Amino acid sequence: MEKYRLVEERKAGEASGEASVVEEETVEGLTSSSSTSYEVRITQQGKPRNYISYAMNLFEQGSNKIILKAMGRAINKAVTIAEILKRKMPLHQITSLTSCEIVDVFEPLEEGLDVVESRRFVSCMIITLSRDGEGMDLKDIGYQPPLPSEEIQPGDLNVRRQTAAAITTSTDQKATSTPLPQKEIVEGKTGDVAEKDREKTPEIEGKPP
Repeated sequence: MEKYRLVEERKAGEASGEASVVEEETVEGLTSSSSTSYEVRITQQGKPRNYISYAMNLFEQGSNKIILKAMGRAINKAVTIAEILKRKMPLHQITSLTSCEIVDVFEPLEEGLDVVESRRFVSCMIITLSRDGEGMDLKDIGYQPPLPSEEIQPGDLNVRRQTAAAITTSTDQKATSTPLPQKEIVEGKTGDVAEKDREKTPEIEGKPP
């Protein structure tokens, strides 16, 4: 294939014009499928923190469901992002695995050669995250319930940890505000030190000759 260069990648069954639209959406990585459900397409080049920040903003703005989609080498990144989001807030999860056929189109670099198309199958993963589980099949083989509150990071919708942190902060403030007892000062020394000095000094009876 040294005499060819890759010019196009598309899913099997799609026309050449449709492939360019899919490619643009994949690079952007973020699409809206409805008013309460958003689709996030994760790519190998994208940074996980960008996807996590975007998903958290969607949930804060009232979105109830987010769908993560990844293909090939980006699957492990999608799993990592889902696990981090689940530790930010209680989320119901359904994971499904499929495979899709990809058509690679190669264009010749020399005259007299024909355009070559190669077909390959790529693994695809779809992770659905929901705040209340509405519309999800709880008996699905890929369903996972929300994590316990102990495994959710503090400060992210975890009432127990927020309460514990507030109690700890209040206790520390009280301990800091309580004044420490002061010892009596006797001739420039504390009472304890003066007492020890008196014990070390023997009493002398009578006057010296």
